[in-house]
Amino acid sequence: MAENNTEKQRVQELTDKLEQGLQDLFNSDSYRNYLATMSKFHNYSFNNTLLIAMQKPDATLVAGYKAWQKNFERHVNKGEKAIRILAPAPYKIKEERDKIDPVTQELLLDKDGNPQKEEVEITIPAFRAVSVFDVAQTDGKPIPELAAKELLSDVEGYQYMIRAVEAISPVPIELEEIAGDSKGYYDREAKRIAVQENMSESQTLKTMIHEVAHSKLHSKEVEQDEQMKKDRNTKEVEAESIAYTVCQHFGIDTSDYSFGYIAGWSSGRDTKELRSSMDTIRRTASELITGIEEQLQELQRNREVSQEQTKESILLIQNTDLSEFSLLDVYGMDRPELMQALSEMTDDDKLSIQAYLESRGAWTTEIGNQDSREYGEYHLDVRYNTDTDELIDMKERKAVYDKAMEPINADDVVVKFASIFESEWEVLKITNMLRDDVRKMLKDMASLDEKEWDGNYLSYMEKQGAEITLLASSSKELNGNMPDFWDYEYDFDAGLTDAEKLSVIQQAEHIINRLEHGQPAFSDDERNLIVNYAFKLGDMEKTRELAEHIYAQETEGNQDVALAMIDAQAEIDALPDTMVGISEMQEYGYTWNEMLPLTKERALELFDHDLLVYLLHEDGSESTVSDRKQIAEHEGMFGIEKGDWQNERKLRLMQEQLEDSDANREAQLLYGNTDKYGIYQLKDNPELDKLRFEGTESLKRMGITKDNFDAVLPESYKLVYLGELSELQGQTQSETLEAIYTKFNIDHPADYKAHSLSVSDIVVLHENGENSAHFVDSFGFTELPKFMLTLEGKENEIETELAVHIADRYILMHECEEGYDYSILDEQYHLLDGGVYDNPDITIQRAMDMVIADLKEPRFSAVTEQYYRDEYLQGEVYAGSEAEIVDFVELSEKAEKVEQADLEAKQAEFRENNPDVVADFRAKTEELFHSLDGQSADDIEKTVYAYVQSQIDEYGLDAEIVDVVVAGSRCRGIEQENSDLDVVVEYTGSTREDDLFNMLHEDSIYIAGIQVDINPITESRTGTLETYLPEVETYLQEKAQQEQAQQEQINNQLVTQGRELVQEQNALVSEEKVLSELEKEPVIEPETVHITFTVAECGEFHNMGEYHEGIETIEEAMKLYNAIDPSQMHGIPSIGVNMHVEGTEEWEDEQADILSGKCIDVDFLNYTPDLCDTPKVQDAIKKLIAAYPEKDVIDMETKEQKIQALAAELDKLSYEIDTYGYRDSVSDRESQIQMIANDIRTGNVKPISIFLQTSIDEGIDEDSERLAKELLVKLAEYKPLAKIEELEEQNYNMIDERLNNGVEKFNHEEEKKEQQEKPQARSSLKERLAAKQKEVAQGNNKDTKELEKSKNSHREM
Repeated sequence: MAENNTEKQRVQELTDKLEQGLQDLFNSDSYRNYLATMSKFHNYSFNNTLLIAMQKPDATLVAGYKAWQKNFERHVNKGEKAIRILAPAPYKIKEERDKIDPVTQELLLDKDGNPQKEEVEITIPAFRAVSVFDVAQTDGKPIPELAAKELLSDVEGYQYMIRAVEAISPVPIELEEIAGDSKGYYDREAKRIAVQENMSESQTLKTMIHEVAHSKLHSKEVEQDEQMKKDRNTKEVEAESIAYTVCQHFGIDTSDYSFGYIAGWSSGRDTKELRSSMDTIRRTASELITGIEEQLQELQRNREVSQEQTKESILLIQNTDLSEFSLLDVYGMDRPELMQALSEMTDDDKLSIQAYLESRGAWTTEIGNQDSREYGEYHLDVRYNTDTDELIDMKERKAVYDKAMEPINADDVVVKFASIFESEWEVLKITNMLRDDVRKMLKDMASLDEKEWDGNYLSYMEKQGAEITLLASSSKELNGNMPDFWDYEYDFDAGLTDAEKLSVIQQAEHIINRLEHGQPAFSDDERNLIVNYAFKLGDMEKTRELAEHIYAQETEGNQDVALAMIDAQAEIDALPDTMVGISEMQEYGYTWNEMLPLTKERALELFDHDLLVYLLHEDGSESTVSDRKQIAEHEGMFGIEKGDWQNERKLRLMQEQLEDSDANREAQLLYGNTDKYGIYQLKDNPELDKLRFEGTESLKRMGITKDNFDAVLPESYKLVYLGELSELQGQTQSETLEAIYTKFNIDHPADYKAHSLSVSDIVVLHENGENSAHFVDSFGFTELPKFMLTLEGKENEIETELAVHIADRYILMHECEEGYDYSILDEQYHLLDGGVYDNPDITIQRAMDMVIADLKEPRFSAVTEQYYRDEYLQGEVYAGSEAEIVDFVELSEKAEKVEQADLEAKQAEFRENNPDVVADFRAKTEELFHSLDGQSADDIEKTVYAYVQSQIDEYGLDAEIVDVVVAGSRCRGIEQENSDLDVVVEYTGSTREDDLFNMLHEDSIYIAGIQVDINPITESRTGTLETYLPEVETYLQEKAQQEQAQQEQINNQLVTQGRELVQEQNALVSEEKVLSELEKEPVIEPETVHITFTVAECGEFHNMGEYHEGIETIEEAMKLYNAIDPSQMHGIPSIGVNMHVEGTEEWEDEQADILSGKCIDVDFLNYTPDLCDTPKVQDAIKKLIAAYPEKDVIDMETKEQKIQALAAELDKLSYEIDTYGYRDSVSDRESQIQMIANDIRTGNVKPISIFLQTSIDEGIDEDSERLAKELLVKLAEYKPLAKIEELEEQNYNMIDERLNNGVEKFNHEEEKKEQQEKPQARSSLKERLAAKQKEVAQGNNKDTKELEKSKNSHREM
């Protein structure tokens, strides 16, 4: 928003800003910013340069609001903040002066001898503040880039720059070897500049400019003329500042400039001297920039003339078969000019093209012909065919070729067009259509007759929206060898062919050729493997994945190609017969997927091994082989079912295991006297194929295993090799493993018969009597502790409990369902912290290591944003502290005793400090309480105390328990069968009651099968136990009286039932009489509307608490509403309206709430206009709004009117404060008002509030200041209500069988969700409390499902 200052005030404000800016200017960063701004605005005054640098240091080009529109065809973006600078604003005045003779310059007198007077017009210099905007704040027509920086993009450009600097230098510049570290100097006596030779172009330029600045400002002649001798520091500041500004303007690297000394130089100098130096720097930098630019323009003009004179093109004039040709070097024409000249030739010109070109201003030299045969040694620009008159731009041809050779994307569709003889063909790709859409388009094109199209398929497809890139063409001489891959072939004679209909070998070759288009990558072995893979497995999708994987690895230079090939070969080798493929069987005519093909020789071999073999027939049927003769006579294919072959492989596996004597070799590995290593590989079992060649991350991602790699079992592996570690080079275990991997991939031992060491294999090391297992992973090795223990037969030795002592801390840990429960104790065995390390998929030792590592780490404070040590928790534990294992059971027992003693001490202290009212309440409870499975009220209070304390510790809450008391109906023995168990907990601390309530009821606890309802209270909110318990007592007495009254009412109802039967019989007789009268003469009474009001303690459920209806006046309704005791509220109280039409049933009444909670909802009433539009309801709404001004009125129609009015007032104030600024920045006033209204509507009022507060603080005129204050008050109405404020309104008082007002899980559900998503997030539960909860849960006779159902319905009655 603009400010309502006078012009004089605005100028003064900028002047003050300049004075302050000058004081702040002289530190390194500010000074650099100022010089960078000066480099872009070197024609601006020092004052305006400083103002721009202060307001928008990144500005590059500024202009006024209208100047952008008029001069640049751009407009200022809405909402942009203007840059305020000073602009000359001289004005003229008329003044009476003595008249002077223009010739003699003497005073002229009148006839009386008095001086003659005349009126003279004089100009008074002045300035005004104007608004300008940077180009970055505008949008519209592009601004041409300055050419100076482009000039420095190459070495030649730097040479031009150096020549320009030399031209504007007042003294000659010479490059020479300078002794010492000096890069250059200005010799005042010899009047020359010396620059160190052999420096970089940029450093040479910066040094030249620096010394030129010295020569212009600090020569003897200049100092004599100015009669002022500057000190050495001032000279260096001026020269360095000018050099930085000029270099910054021309884009020369200025990163090495530093102005750390500027503050020291400016210190002690007066403002006038500083301004003088700054103006000298600005003026001189501007002179240098202007001079260099003029020289560069002149050099550029000379360069263009030179380039015009050195244009050259190579032209080949040829016939079709190149039996005759002439290669010309054409000077004075570039390629486009040569193309233009040749295209304009006449038939006569073509008789001598060389002479024709020279007539057009070029001069030519023949550098080759059919006799010299030097064609091909030159890069052609243009080709001209004398037989066909074809003129080819070779550069364009190259661009088309490069485009054609770009890689083919997976989604691109390649189409080949050809005739049956393939004398003419074209191959193209379509980049924006799906494969099926291209197929439909080609089919539609094939169905067109000659009248419907001209045969131009390119034009037709482009009209269908296809984006086409030509890959090869016989007629256009593009990629003369036709690419051997396509998705569709369109033959104008044979029709459309889909590549998916080709043989699998052809499809595999297409896949390879397509991937290699533009960049060959496959070796012969890789090509053969891909084709063989397709042929043997007959799965083109898997073949494509294999080819793409190998191609990606080859082009990216990775080393995983060999592994991919091994995996593919392994799949081929798993077939029963590697001499025949599944694809061959399918082409033969047999397509059942559960059959594997066999050759005749393999079929005989398997038949002799008593395997069931089939004769396969071309019609897709098969027949069982019963003797060898059938196989010998059958000329077709043979097969074996997959299941039979897999069983055969299993059988062979068992035989291999028996023959290999693995148990003996494994014993040597694990228990031998020398260090050994063993290589384990997955057994040849199809069920293990899901593990084969898969890394650990892949196995976890597929859900096959967890973090502990439980699916990687010794029973799935066989020992394939046993070797001595002494044969390998490796100082560390890691080096040994790498040596094994290298050896079994590059230099296999002669007796090694298994496949190369690959992912999913396991290396077992036996070193110094210790065994360890290492999984060969996708990257490196992964240790498998559980695998090793199982292999050694030590499954039962896997630890589930662990305790350690580290420095002055103990840590207890044991296995639980979620992972590992741990507790941290001090040296006196007091519990400090604990939780659950929720990753059950790692060993307990690993979990303990992680907890110890965390304990050693410093904590980070979000408040101070610094790391610190938590002395309470960490004690003397530091990074170098060592942990020792201690006895788990002994430490657990000690911790339990200390914990129990602490608890009993606290309980005793609380008992002593409790006031009599609490003791009396407890005494009465002990007298009337019905024990639960033998548990007294005191036992229950101790259990709840422990549970609440555990939750406080777990969540790290600021809360300390004062006391725990059993309350509710059970404490007075008046409970019902389904009553819950109410317990009140008084505590101190900053934790809110509602927060603690939700945390305690997130997972409810049960005692003897009864849900415990815990109500936390504090003195500052609900009150202490001394004030709260008497209210509970009063309520329980009223409840007992109500139950007694209800019983009496039931008895009375039994007495009156007989009377009601008699009355019903009499009523039937009367009704018959009335109906008889109505049948004689029907009468329709006029409708009479009766409006009454309702008041409910719980607006949602009227049966919860007080409910009043049939209230005649709104005043009476408000009186009842105000009388509701807040401490007894069951829900959100409300005032409603009821409309009854006489002659209708009560259930047909229209009813709605007007006031509910914090809102008066007029919008809701608008849905029932018959109710809303009645005068009585309208009057009630007005009275409610007046009586409860703190309530929010939900009335969008009225609210929108107020928003529009407020937006208009704000806009008017902005206009009045700074009319000129408003006009400069706002083009459409109505749009501006709507923008402000939208901000108010959406709650985005902070910027408006800041504007109003600033207007008040800066002391504008009295009326505007008053209006700003009024608008600020109005604006506060639209501040959005924060979530925490809503929660503050809720009441969490809890008494038995009453709903809490607004109880919900609120934000804690989200916090819990975030914690669950974090890896290894802690969910603290102390071991001692886990035991206690387990003890409580054992008393629960309900099954789990019933408990969950009860928990979900808790407090929903």
